[in-house]
Amino acid sequence: MSSPPTIDRVLALCEAQELLFAPRPARLALTQAELPTDPQAPARRIRVWRNHAFEPLIELMTPYLRFGRWTADFDIGDYDDSLMFAELPTLRPPDLHLLWLDNTRLLSKLALADWLDWLSGRVRALRQADAAPILIATWLAPEQEAQARERLLAQPGVQLANLQPLCEQAGVPLLDTRNASWAGSPLSRLAQLQAARALACHWLPALLLPPLKAIALDLDHTLYRGVLGEDGVRGVELSDAHRALQQRLLQWRERGIFLALVSRNEAVDVRQLFDERQDFPLRWAHFSATEIGWGDKSEALARIAQQLRIGLDAMVYVDDNAGELAQVASHHPQIRTLWAHADAAQTQAALDLCPALWRWAVSDDDRKRVQDAQAQAERAALQGQGEPDAEYYRSLQVSLELRLDPAADLQRLADLCVKTNQFNLAMRRFNGAELQQHLQAPDSAVVSVRLADRLSDSGTIAVLVAQRNGPALDVLELCISCRALGRRLEDSIVALALQQMPQLADCESVRFRVEHGPRNQPAREWLARWLGQAPEPGWHAVPAERLRAHRAPDGVTLLAPALPATSTVSATCQDPLHELPSSS
Repeated sequence: MSSPPTIDRVLALCEAQELLFAPRPARLALTQAELPTDPQAPARRIRVWRNHAFEPLIELMTPYLRFGRWTADFDIGDYDDSLMFAELPTLRPPDLHLLWLDNTRLLSKLALADWLDWLSGRVRALRQADAAPILIATWLAPEQEAQARERLLAQPGVQLANLQPLCEQAGVPLLDTRNASWAGSPLSRLAQLQAARALACHWLPALLLPPLKAIALDLDHTLYRGVLGEDGVRGVELSDAHRALQQRLLQWRERGIFLALVSRNEAVDVRQLFDERQDFPLRWAHFSATEIGWGDKSEALARIAQQLRIGLDAMVYVDDNAGELAQVASHHPQIRTLWAHADAAQTQAALDLCPALWRWAVSDDDRKRVQDAQAQAERAALQGQGEPDAEYYRSLQVSLELRLDPAADLQRLADLCVKTNQFNLAMRRFNGAELQQHLQAPDSAVVSVRLADRLSDSGTIAVLVAQRNGPALDVLELCISCRALGRRLEDSIVALALQQMPQLADCESVRFRVEHGPRNQPAREWLARWLGQAPEPGWHAVPAERLRAHRAPDGVTLLAPALPATSTVSATCQDPLHELPSSS
């Protein structure tokens, strides 16, 4: 009797990790790897505008795409040094534009400033024609990259992938002029391998896929060498590679990724382990959720997701037992799984290259996520079983700050649109370029909402995008982060945000667009209370006067908008987690 397809797929992916995440993967082995496809894998359409060959990378990317459980449909244009985008009007709308550029010839004729002037003009033309994200992939020296980022990333929804430091870190040559004549690209064959992996595991997923929010970890033979129940607290071994893995996990946590512990052990032994082993970089308090016991791990992971208020598809689970991974995947196929190798350096490499875990940038709001979740337990204790009242809000010192057309917060607002699943009414997933269009349109408005209390500063937790449509104001996007839920402030967040919009004046109704997503029931239940019935997909109107009349609950302080927000996003090149594993 054959095993279920999900189990077969997980076991095959476990076997493939050593090949895929080697410092220098073998090209022949990659092209011959037959990894199973996921029938539920999301497909993304990518338009490639290029002046050198991209085709050799597709075959190399395929096993990584299958491991990451997504597919890419590449629509490759003709060679075009001028980037005229002549085919753009006839294209099926892509999910992303990739500018695959050999700058060697152009920079041999132009000064860097002149080339950047030309390239930023072409990017601006593409942005005006289409709002899909734009990824520019080329190679630049460090001083050139700094100037390029300053010029190119000023436009919303644009990112720069630099192949030169990627190859330097891997210890492989970037260029091989022998390739240019017969392969159509000056990239060396080893550089093509590194570029294909970075595109499939980091650069493209970070722009196209919902981000992962939590790493759930087994304990024995995963965070150390040995079995706690047999070897004891002092008997388990923290190898150098396991210490480095724990340190890397701490770095993920500092960047807003939840850590969770799922272990078949006695709870008292696990607490003693983290109390007594001072050589462990990870401490008990670093885990935002723990499930220690002898029950089913798939059920434990479901409880962890509920506690952290995230979907199971926002979690990656790491375990040294491939059978456990298969069992979890058979119950929750949406969970990503990684096999913990006996050499923890390979486990770290697999995590470093896990698609949708890597970020282009890390914001202050990202870093606040873990701290905010820890404060939630204390908030729940203060609230008890009843509804929040003025005393509850005063004791917490709850404050809301609303900002109309917050141009400096575009990236955070775009992240909210992409990441929010539970309180996301329309599921539009606006990107930065689309938000900027609404910022600039006279009949549209964008409002952000920040939330803080004495326990934590939750940062920007909501975004509303609305457009005037005759006597109605149409809410095109409404997203409230899960970190804001549970304080019964949803009515105030929405109504007060709408009151900031001049387009609300003299409106007869506010219409909310509804789509039924797999996990947006909280948003639909909220609207049902205003409508008096469950909303079906489509538009639903609420009298504007009801929203204009709403006032914040007693005890909640409304703050005047601060001075224009400055960017608090860390550049990719400044974040060590944005680097691929080294070859050492």
